[in-house]
Amino acid sequence: MRGMGRMDPETMDLARRQDVHVWRMLRPFLWPCQDPGLRTRMVVTLLLIGATSALGTLTPLVMAMVVDILATGGNTVAWLAYALLFTYCAVFTLNRVIETWRNYIYGPLEQRLNRRIRLAVLRHVHELSLRYHISRKTGQVSRIIDNGVRGMEQILNMMVFMILPLVVEVGIVVAVLKTKFMVSYTLVLFATAVIYSVVLVIGSEILRKHQRAAVTESAAAHGKAVDSLLNYETVKYFGNERYVADRYDDDLQRVERLQLKALYSRTMTGVLQVVIMGAGLTVMVLMAGREALAGTMTVGGFVLVNAYVMQVLAPLGRMGMLYRGLKQAFTDVEQMMGLLLETSEVADGADATPLSASGGAIAFRNVSFAYDVRRPILEDISFEVPAGTSMGLVGASGSGKTTIGRLLFRFYDPDTGSVEIDGADIRTATVASVRAAIGVVPQDAVLFNDTLLYNIAFGSPGASRGEIERAAKLAQLHDFVAALPDGYDTVVGERGLKLSGGEKQRVAIARAVLKRPRIYLFDEATSALDSHTERAIQDDLREVSRGTTTLIIAHRLSTVVHAAQILVLENGRIVERGMHDSLLRGGGRYAALWLQQQKRLELEAAD
Repeated sequence: MRGMGRMDPETMDLARRQDVHVWRMLRPFLWPCQDPGLRTRMVVTLLLIGATSALGTLTPLVMAMVVDILATGGNTVAWLAYALLFTYCAVFTLNRVIETWRNYIYGPLEQRLNRRIRLAVLRHVHELSLRYHISRKTGQVSRIIDNGVRGMEQILNMMVFMILPLVVEVGIVVAVLKTKFMVSYTLVLFATAVIYSVVLVIGSEILRKHQRAAVTESAAAHGKAVDSLLNYETVKYFGNERYVADRYDDDLQRVERLQLKALYSRTMTGVLQVVIMGAGLTVMVLMAGREALAGTMTVGGFVLVNAYVMQVLAPLGRMGMLYRGLKQAFTDVEQMMGLLLETSEVADGADATPLSASGGAIAFRNVSFAYDVRRPILEDISFEVPAGTSMGLVGASGSGKTTIGRLLFRFYDPDTGSVEIDGADIRTATVASVRAAIGVVPQDAVLFNDTLLYNIAFGSPGASRGEIERAAKLAQLHDFVAALPDGYDTVVGERGLKLSGGEKQRVAIARAVLKRPRIYLFDEATSALDSHTERAIQDDLREVSRGTTTLIIAHRLSTVVHAAQILVLENGRIVERGMHDSLLRGGGRYAALWLQQQKRLELEAAD
């Protein structure tokens, strides 16, 4: 094993403990105990595999008997020779038939495993907090899931099609050798298997060290590649195609070096294993040849020993593939299990109850919050929005407006203080009920690569076509959609890139309207619209939100002039509050912002 690197006992112990941990997490997915039909298929598959292994191992025994009869000669045993030859062919054919049939029995198990794993991971990732999602890379997560599912399939395949046959075949071979021949053959076979296994374990642990690093680097490289594709326009704007490609190539070179190290380790381990198997084969064949020449073993016995030696060495070779394959599969699955071990910082408490169906009054009480403790975002924020009224939040970028919306929607929980809806601290309510009560129109409307109908209906998946069209009309979207060649069946492209910014914003407004919440949260809801459309949509938003509680986060002050109360934020604190007219008369920060925006509008109109 010289030149392959060293694996210290502590590292090997850590790897084994990681394998045990991953294995415990895998068990609920690997055994379909909740589905009687699949459980029956699993049992039948295992029985068929045991039968094929037994038949395959008994075939050389029948052939040895045929060889002895043929060597004896004479017509008196001709019928027995023919009978054994027929048995040999029948066993061979039956073995292949069962082997083919077991794949049909096993197929649904594999497909169900694939489905259960992908569904479990997707659900879990969707349940993770916003903090996790804003720091992840889509492509990297996608690669981790794909590798993990493939690893799970490999583990199940190896358990079913390699481990069980290996146990059955070796058991039968050892039993026959002990019964028909001297115990020395079994001892040589056992010594060969032990030495082979020691080399296999050490070599595979060294191999896995490189494989784990290669898998991590490969997932990171894939994440960067997908990230560059998602930001295709930005790459084009700056002419940085070569820069992106070179950066990706640097990552691929690291992956290549790690894979080559793994290949070298695998090759050295394989060479040693072949030498060990060759030595065991040589010793056993020479022992059998000596007995055959001395007359203490028949020709058929020599053929049987040779066949069984080859039949046991083949499983040993498969054991090497099995062990390395399992290690690789566990390496792939490790990262996916890491996803499943990620915990959401916002989750239902043990005694969480659904939010009561009431008017939708909002209250922030002494709320402070920071994404990073070194940089506070909100400091001691307190305000109330009575049910059925509206409030505007204005201020410079970074003042904390959007963070207030995220705390209300419970993307995060405040560090201190409380957020209440209808008098209940939302931390005591289920997350689903809080989010069901709020309809959000975000500043950056991101759409699914699907039809306009699907994207609007996402606000209420069970809505009728008429309800969807009514929501589109309220968002000033219906006429635009009706003019398209494919109408509501128009596919909007990746992240809605086939639509303009204003069109995407109107789709977002339509699906929020379709949700019919008791609280509306408009986060720069008209920021991407022209002045004419903005005024029209503002009128419609006021109409659809009439009677509901509305929180309007705005950069354009014209969006909040009709709000019952306006808060002006600066550096995470409320510096002014009141209605539009009173704030203008006050001549403070709000009045200064209003004056700046009016001058900007006048200049734009002059141009």
